[in-house]
Amino acid sequence: MTTASFSAAVRDEFAPAVTYLNTAAYGLLPKSTLTAVIEAETQRAHGEFDIPGVDAIVDECRAAFGRLTGFDARQVAVGAQVSQLVGLVAQSLPPGAHVVVPEHEFNSVLWPFLVRTDLNVRVVPLAELPAALRPGDDLVAASVVQSADGGILDVAATVAAARAQGARALFDVSQAAGWFPVHDTGADWIVGAGYKWLLGPKGTAFLAGTPAALETVTPVAAGWYAGFNPWETCYDGPLRLAADARRFDLGPVWPAWIGQRHSLALIEAAGVESIHRHDLALADRLRKGLGLPEGNSAIISVEATESTLERLRAARVIGSVRAGRLRLSCHLYTTEDDVDRALDVLAG
Repeated sequence: MTTASFSAAVRDEFAPAVTYLNTAAYGLLPKSTLTAVIEAETQRAHGEFDIPGVDAIVDECRAAFGRLTGFDARQVAVGAQVSQLVGLVAQSLPPGAHVVVPEHEFNSVLWPFLVRTDLNVRVVPLAELPAALRPGDDLVAASVVQSADGGILDVAATVAAARAQGARALFDVSQAAGWFPVHDTGADWIVGAGYKWLLGPKGTAFLAGTPAALETVTPVAAGWYAGFNPWETCYDGPLRLAADARRFDLGPVWPAWIGQRHSLALIEAAGVESIHRHDLALADRLRKGLGLPEGNSAIISVEATESTLERLRAARVIGSVRAGRLRLSCHLYTTEDDVDRALDVLAG
């Protein structure tokens, strides 16, 4: 499958000036997203920006994220950083709670628990995570797709093991949502950033949860936007929080959410299943060219010398170095020509 399988409207949204294989770091902004952000900031520069008008846009985004992850819009809160949203869950755990996290997990998932010195945090290999859960564990927290190397969590086995031990599950879908199916994972909480595979500007993040799981969380970062009617409850007490997940909201980064709405609409128009097939096909083309077996991730991690990295930079083939290895990633704007160009450079 190639980009020709997507509609012309989707294909025409992207015009990279480089060979871009770095969505795991940040997604390319679609043209419509960029236009919306510029328009919003231009309105602000002219004193014509409508702040309350952003509310409906934020609600559209929370509904779209809910459709991607299997949650109702009322179960989705918005913020700006994944670590702050994970921190809400971490700060709500009782002293002495047992938390299990995979090795090499991105620190926005791990560190919110480590700053609680009264928690028992156990780190285990990703492949062994479901089997490592045991009686007395309270929470398993993990990325569905690992940042460092694209390793994919066995979601179903992890949730089943958590349920068997009476534990809850928190999954980070920052490296998954937008290309990997994450609908109905069975998790108690889902968090995710919008600027990677969801192609949004930096400054959007989501927390979704079941009613029972959200009930255990204290909105320790409650501000004016967490009120049941933010424009009427923004001064004085008593506390008048929203009854649904909006009680965990942070005030929106205006241009980020205005842009995110367009990016989410594009992802939904292309279809996650189609994007998944496309991304894997190109990632496997890259793996084959590197002499690697087929895989199940759109992210590839390989050893690379400094001279190889320098060749990539000179040829304007864009990847990242993570955990001491070259990380390349394919998304809906990646083409066979991009992959072949990268392979030519890597071959020297």
